[in-house]
Amino acid sequence: MSKLKVLTQDDLATISDDFGEILENEVSKALPSKEIEDLDLDIVLDYKDNQLDVDVDVGVSFDELSDITQEQIFQAIDEAYIRFDSYIDDNCRV
Repeated sequence: MSKLKVLTQDDLATISDDFGEILENEVSKALPSKEIEDLDLDIVLDYKDNQLDVDVDVGVSFDELSDITQEQIFQAIDEAYIRFDSYIDDNCRV
């Protein structure tokens, strides 16, 4: 695997936005949208010494009749990270 290119603040903002979209798409695919009342994504990028660490906190408020499980949420997050890894490989490696 090749190294990350040097990332600027603009690159990091784009990466954060794009990862947010990836997360939203994966959650939307995995969970019935009619059962989700609110979705809050908190993405934290830490870029030091040419290494990018990404942390995400997903807050989901459900309809009171929802039967969505934590496992479904975790699976959607895992799928988003897999897609995000491909995104980084395609867009941020030299």
